[in-house]
Amino acid sequence: MDVALSTVFAFAAGLFFYYRRSLRYLKYFQQEDYTNRRFFNWIFEKRAFDRKGSVACLLTIGLCAKPDVLNAVMLVGSAIAAMSLAVIGQKEEDPRTTGKIKLNMTARSKRIYNLAMGLYVVAALAALGGLLFCFLSTQGQAQAMDTSHALFYFWIAQLILVQSQPYWLIAANALLRPYETGLQEGFANEARALIKKHNPTIVGITGSYGKTSTKIILREILGSVAPTFVPPGSINSYMGVTREIREKLQPVHKYAVIEMGAYYIGSIKKMCSLTPPQAAIITAIGIMHLERFGGQDSVYKAKSELAQAVPEDGILVVNGDDPRCRQIAQGNKKKTTLLYGWDESNGHLDAVMYDVSATDKGSNFKIRWQGQEFEGFTQLLGKPLLSNALASFTMACALGIAPQTVISAMRNVRTEKNRLEPVKVPIGSFRLKENGNSHAAVQGEVLRLNDAYNSNPIGFAAALDVLNQMTGGRKILVTPGMIELGDKQVEENKKAGSKAATVCDLVIIVGDTNKQSLTDGLKEGGFESGKLQELADMHTAFNYLSEFCKDGDVVLIENDLGDLYEGAVSF
Repeated sequence: MDVALSTVFAFAAGLFFYYRRSLRYLKYFQQEDYTNRRFFNWIFEKRAFDRKGSVACLLTIGLCAKPDVLNAVMLVGSAIAAMSLAVIGQKEEDPRTTGKIKLNMTARSKRIYNLAMGLYVVAALAALGGLLFCFLSTQGQAQAMDTSHALFYFWIAQLILVQSQPYWLIAANALLRPYETGLQEGFANEARALIKKHNPTIVGITGSYGKTSTKIILREILGSVAPTFVPPGSINSYMGVTREIREKLQPVHKYAVIEMGAYYIGSIKKMCSLTPPQAAIITAIGIMHLERFGGQDSVYKAKSELAQAVPEDGILVVNGDDPRCRQIAQGNKKKTTLLYGWDESNGHLDAVMYDVSATDKGSNFKIRWQGQEFEGFTQLLGKPLLSNALASFTMACALGIAPQTVISAMRNVRTEKNRLEPVKVPIGSFRLKENGNSHAAVQGEVLRLNDAYNSNPIGFAAALDVLNQMTGGRKILVTPGMIELGDKQVEENKKAGSKAATVCDLVIIVGDTNKQSLTDGLKEGGFESGKLQELADMHTAFNYLSEFCKDGDVVLIENDLGDLYEGAVSF
């Protein structure tokens, strides 16, 4: 009976351990959009296997495998292992309150978590029940299962359960898929009914990058003349937009600007079934998310779905500096098809931006449109953001808004935070607060260029150009590099490092994801090794900056990776 009590105690400790640990795995699963394949790949790429709990299990298995160990010693060892699991579980961080991107316990995440917990409990009960049955039913018989064998087999089962923890989330997600699909379509149909009832003019926006910025800029322009519905932030998924429509679309909204993310071929087509566009902007067909699509041809096909959904009498606005965007325009002619850009050597452009000059407050520019020249100012910096502003200008004019009205609205346009946003801040603001107490830091003010939302090769290069144009003190780059570029990731980060070497007085590489390729690029560019810092995470980098920076320095923060990519993951 001592064995039975010992295994029941260990079983309870194992359940508590899983209760705490599975929340951490769920955070990463949520950041992978509950995509089983991507989460599975992440586990193996990051080697996110349990180590702490497995050590306790293995030590106990080794103890029970020795034939000369007393039963009492084995029972004590089993109890210590069980307590170790409980302590490890207790010390697990709570992902709902910690990390860059905290776990959001939505209704869906709760369903996945609860079902995964139920599946785990059933598996653990089956293992425990089978073992106790074998042990108790053979007591007093010649072939009785002794203490060492009982505990040995129990901890083998416990080790398997500990290592299987993330896969119960995958299994639960797969089992819930039919229910989730039905639930989502019910909500989506409610959103479709609201769109049909209120009938706003829908402008769809897609592209490998620049979607959110273009959406926000166009929101400000259209909103200056009529109520405009725009999902906030980077919400661009089928269910994210569905929720926003159901909760916020009103009869007064004349326009609806919808960002459409391409998660797979067919996803934009699905989005267009929810929000049928009368007009569309395609910002770029680049190499972002190549690992998701496998190649640029697939990206092109996915982005083309938006142009195909625009009716023949609709409006299509595309980036004329991008050859693949031009190709989409040529293959999907509409009543109004307009190209915008900087470089007319690539072909005709309907809207051209030129004579741009940058300051720490924004950019002065000129636009040529329908034979007229317009001068303007915007708080935006960098060629990619200004290109997005030009896309918004072109669309607004095509919708019938006077160009001078658009130019005036652009003066006050600001994109979302962390998209090459210039902010003058005290040096001490880099020092993050710890335990509620801010640390003293060097006095003075720096210009911080926040471009931390994400990064791509064109945006990275443009941000370095802006950094180079800034006057004042030293020029500092803080970056973990670019991700989701498939087999081009090493090459593109190397190029970025080489360009940074010609601009920067200090480069801080954050994390290990792109450290080698960035370092190689810096060396090729002739960067001095003494001007390079390699730090574990943004927290450490910011603390370093609070001591290093001097009054007048300019700091570019280019990209900031989430928990999925920054640093090692330890379980």
